[in-house]
Amino acid sequence: MKLWTFILRRIAILVPTLIGLTLLVFILIHLQGNNLILSEYLNPRLTGQARELAIQRLTQEFHLNQPVYIQYFYWLGQVLTGNFGYTNTPIFSGPVSTAVELFLPNTVILSLFAALLIWLIGIPLGVFSAVNRDSAADQGIRVFSFTLYSMPIYLIAIALILILGVYTGLLPFSGEVSAQLVSGLPWYVNGISYPTHILLIDAMIHGDFQVAWNAFLHLIMPALTLALAVMAGIIRILRASMLETLEQDYIKLARAKGVPEKVVNNLHARKSAMLPVVTSFGYTVAGLLGGVVVVETVFDFPGIGYWTTQALLNDDVGGVMASTLIFGIILVITTLVLDIIYAIIDPRIRY
Repeated sequence: MKLWTFILRRIAILVPTLIGLTLLVFILIHLQGNNLILSEYLNPRLTGQARELAIQRLTQEFHLNQPVYIQYFYWLGQVLTGNFGYTNTPIFSGPVSTAVELFLPNTVILSLFAALLIWLIGIPLGVFSAVNRDSAADQGIRVFSFTLYSMPIYLIAIALILILGVYTGLLPFSGEVSAQLVSGLPWYVNGISYPTHILLIDAMIHGDFQVAWNAFLHLIMPALTLALAVMAGIIRILRASMLETLEQDYIKLARAKGVPEKVVNNLHARKSAMLPVVTSFGYTVAGLLGGVVVVETVFDFPGIGYWTTQALLNDDVGGVMASTLIFGIILVITTLVLDIIYAIIDPRIRY
């Protein structure tokens, strides 16, 4: 099968998957009843006849007096035009689309930094563990990875806070910046930096490198927590794949020809051993998306995960529906991209 045919087939499968995702999100929210939905838009100060009139108006506006499937198609039409409704949380009140615009960039930079740490730490550890099989270092890495794998992410966060924050004072562990550094800055308003909404980048744009450095320090601990939680699985998968690859005949032939061991391990063996890691990258993204909600909440890091937690705690229907849908769309699209990359690397899966 040609590559473009494979891609078209995967895109065709993607469409019903996304429709199913929207349907699932819609059903989960509407199981709570119309009152929860109305409370998002109803002025709590209204009483008596004014309240009843407001309820009738909202019921007609959102088609809540019509069959559920009509409500779904109305909601889906609004979503496709970018109208996710309104959100009302302690950290932001206004259109959901604006909240996503403000908070998603922080989550993206946090996830990218965590992914970089996974690549820089997890991949070398997995290769080193396999190459030095059954050595003391290998046993130590295996214990380390199994320990991380068994720990819930909030426990990893607490451990890092105690070790790197409370006891040693090496790193800050709350928020995205020290409040006194951004007090009165014209480009930092109500906890949001402008123009990119990523404080580290915005501070460098405005030439305030002290704030940029402080923002970078605040980013390290949540990113490290996220990386350690996901890294354990990567180390285990890569170690097992590397051990299998090292027993292949072409690796033995390369050694017999006198190819240096570092070249054999890092060039020939690691390239083949990375295929299962690439395959599992979808689960890595799922781990990052799931972990970011907990990590941002623990560290008070103002990303979309923290906003989602606030929406859940405050029965914010618009925020919960939008964040769930966004996380699902990111995961589905990442899976599509992963399938395409894997089809390019290994053409056998096209058939």
